[in-house]
Amino acid sequence: MKRRKYSVLAVDGGGIRGVIPARILAAIEHQLEDRPIAHLFDMVAGTSTGGIIALGLTKPSDDPAERKDPAYSAAEIADLYVQHGRELFPDQLLLKARTLFGLAEPRYPADAIEALMHERFGDTKLSQALTEVVIPAYDLSAPAPFFFKRSYAREEGRGWDVDMAVVARATSAAPTYFDPACLPAFPGEDSEHALVDGGMFANNPATAAYADALDLWGTQPEIHVVSLGTGRAPQQRGHGAIPVAYEDALHWGLARWARPTLEVVFDGVAKAVEYQMLRLCRHGDGSASRYYRLQSPLPTASHALDDASEGNVKRLLADADRLLHDDAAAETFDDICAMLRDVAADREASAVVTAT
Repeated sequence: MKRRKYSVLAVDGGGIRGVIPARILAAIEHQLEDRPIAHLFDMVAGTSTGGIIALGLTKPSDDPAERKDPAYSAAEIADLYVQHGRELFPDQLLLKARTLFGLAEPRYPADAIEALMHERFGDTKLSQALTEVVIPAYDLSAPAPFFFKRSYAREEGRGWDVDMAVVARATSAAPTYFDPACLPAFPGEDSEHALVDGGMFANNPATAAYADALDLWGTQPEIHVVSLGTGRAPQQRGHGAIPVAYEDALHWGLARWARPTLEVVFDGVAKAVEYQMLRLCRHGDGSASRYYRLQSPLPTASHALDDASEGNVKRLLADADRLLHDDAAAETFDDICAMLRDVAADREASAVVTAT
């Protein structure tokens, strides 16, 4: 029996705000009898902080008896932000002064994130992920988009298998925040890769994941895509780098554009992908879309990628919980859980037929 339905998860970038989708995914696991995300989705994609989440949820357990289960639950991934956010984004005045708030050099040294990724992922390879994985980065040295995929990592003779820790570092190397990640040349290549945050072109990786899903499973099955944001950009002026009034943006040069450019790219890409996916994932009969999007308006928390203060992390968690209790979002959440049960039943029925 051929599969009729597949499920894809896509998690946006957003720095410390990654605690929001992690919290939502913990709620999904809880709602579905603690079934892990890697067993609920056929593909998990993530950009930047979303890439770290995707890798954490698909890393196999280190216990040989439990290799088919993930090393971390979604709740444990959320706790990573709570416990270690300040290590990644230290609030040090001397550091800010030395880097001119990211204008002279990256705001933060990469030592802390590299150490944390090595601690969490060890020497686990991308090929060992429990389900299909798609993680975007951007290669400055090509220049071109660069995708880490489990399907690539498993190709014989390519030499494309990479440590998960390296993938996590590369996809989250946000310009002005961290230095690029260096990836050694693959067999047959002449030079190394200088990789930066995949949010430069795919902050919402749903379209990239959907394209890969079509390539893997074709156009006949229903492909359902769950997309989780890390918080919407402020809608009022003066609350962040954007929005900007016309008269305020007049005559800006490089120095004035440096701060809002990254926010414009991340926000614009995510919203463009949402527009595309709502249209690409329509049912053939014109009924409800197969694209589910949950995004918090951030009523209390800061939109800053690096505000990892204890108070702001608590507000981010509270905003995630508030989102899940919003009537419209709660309905979407219920639809997601119902869809995942439906896809799981199709997956299990297909496995039974194949086994017999």
